[in-house]
Amino acid sequence: MLYALIDCGTKQRFNKISSEEILGEVKITTPKIREKNENVLVRKILKKINEHNVENVILSKEMINNNNLCRRLEDSKKYIITGRRMGKVLLTKFINEISKYTRYSKEKMNILLLMNEYSLENIDLIEWISKDIKELNLISRNYTKYEKTSLKLFEQYGYLINLYNTDTEKDFRRSNLVINLDFSEEEIQKIKMPKNSILVSLNNKVSTVKHGFNGIIINDVDIMYGNCDNKFRYRDLAICEAKIYRPLRKLKENERIFNSEKYMINGYMGIKGKITVEEFEKIGRSFS
Repeated sequence: MLYALIDCGTKQRFNKISSEEILGEVKITTPKIREKNENVLVRKILKKINEHNVENVILSKEMINNNNLCRRLEDSKKYIITGRRMGKVLLTKFINEISKYTRYSKEKMNILLLMNEYSLENIDLIEWISKDIKELNLISRNYTKYEKTSLKLFEQYGYLINLYNTDTEKDFRRSNLVINLDFSEEEIQKIKMPKNSILVSLNNKVSTVKHGFNGIIINDVDIMYGNCDNKFRYRDLAICEAKIYRPLRKLKENERIFNSEKYMINGYMGIKGKITVEEFEKIGRSFS
């Protein structure tokens, strides 16, 4: 998949933008965007993208917060790769590693999944997650669309999947792991989460949880891969998604490619930086 990496460089001057294409990767470098030159540079960035016939772009950590650029890219039908889809691919790997770090068997785990979007890929995800754990609870505004899947998995395999509307007022304090796929931070605040649990929210960063939450919040993942030149400028999950993820593949096949290409998870990032094994073990002792 051809994609563009867009970043600002210290050597770029006079609104000059440079670009080069190497092995399916287009690097576009701009001067630092400021209010006085923003519109000019955004137009030039779009022009460069079109010159290279690129439909998918990865914005650097500095550029991703430019709302004007993001809006113009979306208006031009360009897809901004954020790592959202790659996060789904790696969820079962996350569950396995969290089980290992907390010293709590995944077969005993009660997982709460926050997922409003309805898609075939999400149905695949539900089946993939639920097969190895004790119980899966799903909160979604589209929960009725998952009823057929839930019933089928229970009747065929005995997988226990409970479905709830987003308006449901229920205490989920038995959950050990909360996985947020597309809820906003505001929506998360309305849920009575377990006090000592692990919240994984890779797409919408969460800084705090109400109702006396005393657990761990994971907002990102550190991934080791071959060429680390872009590691500190771009999000790891976004780079992996561009290089590995293909929408027509099953999630499990995308994960197999991740493994075969020698990518490795090197840690999980919380609000204050990398989360230690000791922190995981401490929270694991509170699981029941």
